[in-house]
Amino acid sequence: MEETKRRPFAVSLLVSLIDRPATALAEIAAYPRWRWVLPVILLIGAMIASIVLTGPLTVEQAQQAVQQQLANLPAEQAEMVRAQIARLQQPQVLLATAIGTGLMGLLLSWLMASAILYFSVLMAGGDVSFTGLFATLPWTWLPFALRDVVQTGYIVYKNELIANPGLSYFVSTGKPVEDAGNLLYNAVARVDLFTLWHLALVFVVLWVLPRFSKGKAFVLVLVYAALSLGLRLVPALLVRAFMPG
Repeated sequence: MEETKRRPFAVSLLVSLIDRPATALAEIAAYPRWRWVLPVILLIGAMIASIVLTGPLTVEQAQQAVQQQLANLPAEQAEMVRAQIARLQQPQVLLATAIGTGLMGLLLSWLMASAILYFSVLMAGGDVSFTGLFATLPWTWLPFALRDVVQTGYIVYKNELIANPGLSYFVSTGKPVEDAGNLLYNAVARVDLFTLWHLALVFVVLWVLPRFSKGKAFVLVLVYAALSLGLRLVPALLVRAFMPG
């Protein structure tokens, strides 16, 4: 009981995650019960705030993309499609859909990332608690919550969406619909400082929890990054499959 009382609070672990990430993540993995709640709340809060504040601009951009696609269809067919889409573009429907999709994506990402790292550790000859790993991962995603806050603040200030996130500017065609189905564009769009920070924290997890060497931990981070990126490119593959021409 005395040892339990001396455990650091979740809020103090936020500070430790910056200046002592190895200590903080080891503490979270060793005593995982309810330690995942705070980062999950921060992740969900940042995501919902971003969706709500940037929603009008996102809808406007989507409508412009739809109109460009409809321009390539025969007039009668375009009118039928336009009527069907109009029913789905109600602000309340779009907001609820975006939040629901975001929550489901967060949960699935949490489960898949935990499974990828857990089985990677086992295949590499290490031993790690799935419960501890599962509780630790949301902490490694906090850079993404900060990215949502920073990008949302920028969008609200400029009153325009970020056209080409990450390094996607260098491969963009300037046509949103084509870029949405471009695998290279979608891959480099995810490369930024926040992603690198996340991968650095994952490296620390793999180095500290199963006590791997830094070399082995680095290789497993590369495997994790490749598999995670592949899964996140599935939407782009679907866009390519259904994109005309």
